[in-house]
Amino acid sequence: MNQDQDGAAQHPASAYYSAQYAARQPKDLTALGILAFATAALATASTCLTASVLGRAVRIRAEQGRDAYDWSLGLYYAGELLTSLSLLAGFVTGSMWLHRARRNAEVMEPSGVHRRRAGWAWGGWVTPVVALWFPFQVVRDVRRALTPLSTAGLVGFWWTLFLVSEVLAWNSQNLQSAAFAQLQYVELARVASIVGAAVTIAALVGWGQVLRAVTLEQHQRMYAGR
Repeated sequence: MNQDQDGAAQHPASAYYSAQYAARQPKDLTALGILAFATAALATASTCLTASVLGRAVRIRAEQGRDAYDWSLGLYYAGELLTSLSLLAGFVTGSMWLHRARRNAEVMEPSGVHRRRAGWAWGGWVTPVVALWFPFQVVRDVRRALTPLSTAGLVGFWWTLFLVSEVLAWNSQNLQSAAFAQLQYVELARVASIVGAAVTIAALVGWGQVLRAVTLEQHQRMYAGR
């Protein structure tokens, strides 16, 4: 077994892994961070759009029947489509940013502790059950790898709001379906959509702060002394 200059034993494969990390370079997170926030902001804006016109859209449908047409109905369905597309784009860009941040953390701090493999930066968002906590763990460990003294407060604040917004969105969708199909729970659906939109805005603010904090901390290490 090899010995280093201080006489401490080294694993035979340590030279290989050291060379592997040395060959890789951390990558800038700015562009992906902007895209991740922009797509999340678009999803939030479209959610607010549907919430703002829901009451009128349901009323028009109730008064004029299923064949009714009104600008509010057009905006509502356009907002629903835009929300779906922007959520998909947000998943892609957010996962790309998180995966790159995870790889950067490995390169800059190989001794950092990560409870989940890098692939969970993608799979953690969509895998049933574990989606409730895996993304939080990946983000938390990415930040702690470079800033060990940081707490999980910021990441936990964002993740709590994100989970609450997801629960509210699911409940709101069910209520909206009942409101349009059966004209039931109309007022409850309207209130639920407004509350859900408000929490989604708060979650977006938290996500923006997480993106900013991790990006700045990694860039400070990457570009130190330049």
